[in-house]
Amino acid sequence: MSDVGFQQLIYRSGKVAEIVLNRPEVLNALSTQLYRELGDAVAQANADPQTQIIVITGAGTAFSTGGDLKEGDKINREDPELFARVSDRMLKQILTTDKVVIAKINGATQAGGLLIVAACDLAIASDRATFKSPEALVGLWEPYAPALLPPQIGLKRAKYLLLTSETIDAFTAQQMGLINLVAPHEDLNQATDKLIARILAGGPTARAMFKRMLNEHITEFDTNIVIQALSSEEGREGVAAFTEKRKPAWRD
Repeated sequence: MSDVGFQQLIYRSGKVAEIVLNRPEVLNALSTQLYRELGDAVAQANADPQTQIIVITGAGTAFSTGGDLKEGDKINREDPELFARVSDRMLKQILTTDKVVIAKINGATQAGGLLIVAACDLAIASDRATFKSPEALVGLWEPYAPALLPPQIGLKRAKYLLLTSETIDAFTAQQMGLINLVAPHEDLNQATDKLIARILAGGPTARAMFKRMLNEHITEFDTNIVIQALSSEEGREGVAAFTEKRKPAWRD
């Protein structure tokens, strides 16, 4: 069943609720509205007693390439706190829902898209998927990746991804521990269904309790870090350079 009320994503309720990021024309870039809608959709699935599993995926060729930096240039100047609020709430909805959240990764996954994957309980990717953390290239930083990535992939690997902004393929992401499974692109839906069947064989209370205990290590995120980054001279220059399609002029 497809539920109305969302403009930038598709929400299908049911035992397995599906959330489709639906801005394929911009590779599912995360506008403040899409951040807000994703948080709302996860909250709606969490409140639905019928729902046991939530699947998040992307429309078109990308999962999500992260924050919409064209919109971000305006937010930097006018309301950096807004971006901090909606992104923080969205990730916390994924981390705290008792439902198992699966990232079904159909393509390019960067920045905020990678954070969604890191927040999800499990992740399965197409063999065409790629992963990148490009924030440093635009002079931005955030508290989420430093909290979520090291327990999953190790400290050195997390530092490597964040400091080099290298693009990695799905098989490398699996070896690192960022994702659980890789499937041929044309078999992604079928492989996801098999994963879901294995999860549903367990008791719902047991699943919720394991998730709660496993996520206890995640501390509160300091959203002031996001505001600081967006308001900084370096962040403003990096985002402006992106929108103007030029190299940023960093100050030493």
